[in-house]
Amino acid sequence: MERAFRPIDMPQVTAILTSIAGQLNFRAVIRAASNEIAGLLPHDHVDIALMSPDGQAVTAWETGLHTEWDAETTATKAVDVSPIRDLFRGRVDHIITNDAQSDPRFHFEGAFSTPIFAVGLHSRLHVPLKVEGRVFGALSFSTQEIGSYLAEDIGNARIVADILSGYIYALRQGELARKIAVQQAETEARAEGLRLGARQLAEAMEEARRTIGMDLHDQTVADLSRISRNIRRLAERGGAVGGELEALEDDVSHCLRELRVIVDDARPSVLELFGFVEAVEALMSRSASQTAGPVNWQMTDDSGGMINRMPARVQVALYRIVQEALNNAFRHSGAERIAVRISAVGPRVTIRVQDDGTGLAPESRRPSSGIANMRTRAALIDVGFKLKSGPQGTEIRLEIDNAAALQTAESEKT
Repeated sequence: MERAFRPIDMPQVTAILTSIAGQLNFRAVIRAASNEIAGLLPHDHVDIALMSPDGQAVTAWETGLHTEWDAETTATKAVDVSPIRDLFRGRVDHIITNDAQSDPRFHFEGAFSTPIFAVGLHSRLHVPLKVEGRVFGALSFSTQEIGSYLAEDIGNARIVADILSGYIYALRQGELARKIAVQQAETEARAEGLRLGARQLAEAMEEARRTIGMDLHDQTVADLSRISRNIRRLAERGGAVGGELEALEDDVSHCLRELRVIVDDARPSVLELFGFVEAVEALMSRSASQTAGPVNWQMTDDSGGMINRMPARVQVALYRIVQEALNNAFRHSGAERIAVRISAVGPRVTIRVQDDGTGLAPESRRPSSGIANMRTRAALIDVGFKLKSGPQGTEIRLEIDNAAALQTAESEKT
């Protein structure tokens, strides 16, 4: 006997809305709605199928009888193999069948209809899920009986679909946003990993270059200097070989000059790849990790990266001066706080290296000391060098005329 049709009224609409409110996933939404409409639209199985943003794939969530269409079993399938592909493509505005198992619309080459037939579903009713007039999914009802749905049921199904569409679409957009956020976080993590990896590689390269420079300076340059002195002593004795020895001394002296240029020009890789601030930060981080006690360090640049716009040789010299100052601070001062601050007033840039350590020992001020080397480097690039040290700590201040430096950089380009 044909069942009586009951149209959905406002209390039932309210009941459906109340049931889905607060549900946080698609399966919970369809399950809650299924319970409210059981007396209006008979069903053994209800599902919502959502298209991917590009409209090429579909994923389903179901309640009632379990089929292979469900997302737990089949993550996605192409829209073109769906038995209701015409609905997804907007070619029809509903599909109703008394028996899908014999309906030719559910049988075509490549159709993924097996899940329907495997659980004995016959009667089917499908309506689209729409937002702003655009189809983004489908709501489907099915029973194991033949001829369960009336033509009038299409209207009820559409009302239910309209109730669910906005909520489901919002859930879907939230899910997509979360996936995008995760992907972005993963991308940023990979980029950060690459950056850190490149930075560590650059630091290792710089350390290797520095070691080579030190070895060249301490061994090769020293050996050549000793040979040069011995040759000069022999040449001073005169004789037939004196002229030959003088020529040989000139050759050795030339090699010494060239070798010193190579040692002095060895440029820090971190500085080349990332800039002055990154290079100093890398140095401070490494130095802090090699210090016995805890040291709080800070690198601040209030100049807008002005040092990176200076000539390469100026950047290298400034880095070497700061490097020497930081080596002293981390290794010998016993400081708990070490800071490097870069500031600018007009064309003048100031670099301050400050610590709260015990101050410099008298021997640190000798001509052969690191302080003297810093003064020499500063003088070679026309940078002001000021030192203040006492029981409360040490400050080394470099004052650079940036206008002159930039002018030099432009002249070097031309």
